[in-house]
Amino acid sequence: MSAGDIDYGFTGHNPDLGGMTQAEVIGRGRIHQLIDDETVALMEGRVRKTGVLEKLREWSEEDAAAFSLGGRPSLISERAILTGMLLLAKEGTSMFLTNVRDLFMFRLSDTSRDLLDLESSQIAFVGHTGEKNRWYANTNRAFQRMNALMDPFPQERRYSKTYTEIQAILRSHDTQLAEKRKARLDEFTQRFLVMTFNEQSRAVRRASKKVDISFDQTYVGTPTTKGYSRKNLSKRVAEEAKVEEKRTLKPGPVDAFAGWHVTTGPRTDAGRGEVDLTEPGKNAGSLTYKWGWEINIAVRVDSEAPGARRFPALAVAATMSLPNVLVAEEAVSLMRATKMLGLEPGVGDADKQYWANSTPERLHDDALKEGFTPSTDYRVDRLGHQGGDHGALYIEGGTYCPATPKPLQDATKELLGKVIDTATYRERIKSRTAFKLYQKEKPDAKGRAVLRCPALGPSPTVTCPLRELLKTATKKVRPAVDEESVPDFLDDICIKHSVSFDTAKNRRSAQAFEFGTKEWDEFHTHARNSIESLNNQIKSGGTEDVESASRRRVRGFGAAQVIVTMLLTNFNLRKIAAFISDKIKADAKLRINGEPVVGPIRRRDREWHNPYTDTFPAGVTRPDKAKRTVSDETGGPPLQT
Repeated sequence: MSAGDIDYGFTGHNPDLGGMTQAEVIGRGRIHQLIDDETVALMEGRVRKTGVLEKLREWSEEDAAAFSLGGRPSLISERAILTGMLLLAKEGTSMFLTNVRDLFMFRLSDTSRDLLDLESSQIAFVGHTGEKNRWYANTNRAFQRMNALMDPFPQERRYSKTYTEIQAILRSHDTQLAEKRKARLDEFTQRFLVMTFNEQSRAVRRASKKVDISFDQTYVGTPTTKGYSRKNLSKRVAEEAKVEEKRTLKPGPVDAFAGWHVTTGPRTDAGRGEVDLTEPGKNAGSLTYKWGWEINIAVRVDSEAPGARRFPALAVAATMSLPNVLVAEEAVSLMRATKMLGLEPGVGDADKQYWANSTPERLHDDALKEGFTPSTDYRVDRLGHQGGDHGALYIEGGTYCPATPKPLQDATKELLGKVIDTATYRERIKSRTAFKLYQKEKPDAKGRAVLRCPALGPSPTVTCPLRELLKTATKKVRPAVDEESVPDFLDDICIKHSVSFDTAKNRRSAQAFEFGTKEWDEFHTHARNSIESLNNQIKSGGTEDVESASRRRVRGFGAAQVIVTMLLTNFNLRKIAAFISDKIKADAKLRINGEPVVGPIRRRDREWHNPYTDTFPAGVTRPDKAKRTVSDETGGPPLQT
């Protein structure tokens, strides 16, 4: 029997099968296609590149009991399981453990089996059901053995629970163990994403020395859709206690650790130690809820050249979390994980769910410590003048002169209120920049920055009657401070040459780009489009289809993130391949018969000499310049004879 052939024990025609073949019966109607050895070796090599296998061994030793009687060696390794899952993701097959089993049994050659240390499958028509059950049991044990090292929410998931059982599971939950295992789970995901990032060429990886990201959440469904609310859990438990015959209770939830995702409408963000009370009750109105989890994803974007497509928009970090819980903290985890790429932290763009709604203690402070600068839109109630210090005004992320004209302060408010159009708004934002305080140097270790009045210094941007005696000699026309706008009480910024400001007081609204400017709008639009496009591509209807649980039936939080990691890995590899393909097509358009296309030469350059540039037509030999007259021995001009 040659490599890859399968012996189904054919013994001639079987009348009990009718017109069906034995191969179809064993495959339950499917034809098992053999996977070529090169593809298997490629995926196996990528699994090893992640370094996950070493981490799994390390975690296993860490969790091992001090004394153990041991047991039989594993028939299927983590390396084989992860390779099989990557192969299924690559061909767009549902991520079922039965499909992984079938891949091991029917779709690998002898060479690939040896590579993955898998035994040969004893496939015969008689007794094939028992053989398939044996392989499924071994595949399931191998997956669950790996999953048990990383699942933050272990529980029994085979049967529906009563609300009393759900309450007992929640009360026995070990939060310290959950934090430890979630950190492992997030590292598992990040190592796969870093591997895909490193599959790019060095030139693409280093197109920018910084890594700018745009991040958001997207819904991931659970295999079981029945949920509950912690808000009324105690009430449900009390109602169950009154029922004498427990068998009459209706089946309840399976996953105790999931939550309600709000599809439309405002979302909440429960902090550490807080309980999510989101409930799709009778007063839900037009809101739409789904029971499941959230996948938090950061995509690489370009703050230096927005939309230039210098590199593919890859998912460079990802975590999974419960809906409406620790949204800000998950964003910080994404930024921290992104630093594993080896690039300098850059700009972190997000919608108003993050920077605008989170407190500095939960998001801004940690993000700045990680080296990322915010980029976002503002909430309506935080537009315009929002306090200040030393007489200066805090306006939409900047620190401005106290005499900044009122129309410039309220430019964004009037744009949203449709009082002014976009062109007028852009002009006002440009004019407002002149009134911004000048930062003399970077903030010190304590977060204090020295700022000075915009009417001072060698290059003032405005003129002010309070600073007339310090005018420079330049004649440049600048915006002028209206004398009526000068404050009655002069604070430090109007008296002193420079003032030290505590940047923490304006940290919540600080941004990488001047809010409202064309530069800010171009980057923010590019960043939001990038993350929304990624979410749309990996969700329902796409190759990965991470939203739907119909293609991943393994229950539990940890199992879901492991499978989503495989799907995101495949998504990144597809994006890299498409990026290279597009570049090859673009380069081909610039060539004719393999030669570079040369732009047409203007007629004046083809036919005439250009005395200004001293250039001659193509193909014309440049005449020698007139030689200088040789001088006499004295160094002067030759004698006239």
